[in-house]
Amino acid sequence: MSIRKNLITVVLFLAAALPLTAQNDNNPLLFSNQAILLGDQRGAYDPVTMILPGMAINSGFGSFLDNPASVAMFDDSFLEAGFAFRRVDEDSRFLGNTQNLSDTQTTLSNIGFIYKLPTEQGSFVIGGGFNQQSFFNRALSVSGRNTNSTITDQFKIPGNTFEDIAFNTFAIDYGDVEQTFLESIFRIGFETFPGIRQEAEITNSGYTGEFSGFIGTEFQKNLFIGLSLGATSGTFKFDRTFLEIDNLNDFDGDFIDTDDDGEGDTDVDSILLSDKVRTDMTGFRARVGAIYKMMPWLNIGGSYTFPTRLNIDEEFDARILTTMDNGVEFEDDLFGEFSYSVSFPARVGLGFAVDDLSGFTFSFSSEYVQFSNTRINFSDDELFEDEQIENRFISDTFDDVWSFRAGAAYDVNPMFTLRAGYGYQPSRFKRGRDDRDLFSAGFGARLTEQVEFDLGAQLINFDETSTVYDFEDQNFNISSEVADRSVDRLQVLATLRLKL
Repeated sequence: MSIRKNLITVVLFLAAALPLTAQNDNNPLLFSNQAILLGDQRGAYDPVTMILPGMAINSGFGSFLDNPASVAMFDDSFLEAGFAFRRVDEDSRFLGNTQNLSDTQTTLSNIGFIYKLPTEQGSFVIGGGFNQQSFFNRALSVSGRNTNSTITDQFKIPGNTFEDIAFNTFAIDYGDVEQTFLESIFRIGFETFPGIRQEAEITNSGYTGEFSGFIGTEFQKNLFIGLSLGATSGTFKFDRTFLEIDNLNDFDGDFIDTDDDGEGDTDVDSILLSDKVRTDMTGFRARVGAIYKMMPWLNIGGSYTFPTRLNIDEEFDARILTTMDNGVEFEDDLFGEFSYSVSFPARVGLGFAVDDLSGFTFSFSSEYVQFSNTRINFSDDELFEDEQIENRFISDTFDDVWSFRAGAAYDVNPMFTLRAGYGYQPSRFKRGRDDRDLFSAGFGARLTEQVEFDLGAQLINFDETSTVYDFEDQNFNISSEVADRSVDRLQVLATLRLKL
């Protein structure tokens, strides 16, 4: 498979995978914003930092992801390990029908250590470990009778990746005797498309994580600074099953020859497309930060995450299975690989915290990212023009965004703490309609003098419009079939901390 064919395949798969607003359905980028344009949660952190931002306070082990200076404020050395449970429920409205699909994941969320070195004054703290940073957990189901288009209208687009296997399986065929153009098998012989039943499920899963080392110190009295370095790695999986079936037997002709005797003998009953993307990504990330204790109970902080580059390796495969009215089946598949990189913009964080004022703690953080500065690199001179097109698309489509998080905690007694928080993530797209609200709550309990247990839950809900597939209409224009989606995503994190 040629490099250009590989690129086309990547673009097609990723355009299908991305839950973008309809006007943005052509974007092939998968890994902008590290939570990726899937809008997936950035910063799985830990059950404390998920609720209480660590921009100006040492909330939990993952607070260095907000601001590495926060680790200098820990009073104890400890080991920590945690797990995550995630569930997504999506209601989709497509062709007048509403479908629901759910998906769950259980993974390691974080594991690591904090070590406070002895000092005569101030503090000096080092640490390291693994933290999940983003996750991909989506589930889309659509069902209905479509009298406007068929997914086979996509296969006939000139240069479409599926063209060869679609032709070999009778999903498309020549639309005229002279064999001058290709046409959907469901349109041949009809002046007006009669319609087809469509059933599809699309799921995304995976995560990115960071293996980090970090250091924090009280540089001067009440001034804390910190640095973290991390190796990022992750996986992503996209799975799609798309079935079109002639349940009303509108296609009951005999123009397809299944036994090679030169005579037509049947018509199409169903066409099944199954395609997958498997992705591995690696990169390097660095952060610096500072916190200043203005008063014994009031801190301000800021951090800077340097621009980051991820190297991405993808494998993708697809299969089309066509079943005829007489039971004969035609099947063909394809496989490809592609590698590229994405450079992410820097992140600037600011925040303040009220620390343990009469048992209350409050933390606020904001983060600014110029998503329009994200850049893709295909690392091949033959693809320079495609690279420029995609990067112009990013500049024109993505916005520069401020996001916000706030949390509060109350020490009920020395053994038990309650926490609650809220976050707001604006859409990363200009004129985007997928702003997210994040609601979180949890508690911390001291089981013994050395062992602490923390639990946190976060609910994210948002609405968006996603492209189900692109197709070529009868006027040779590229159009889209879209689904309106309502998404509820639950994340539950639990950790055990052992003080040393």
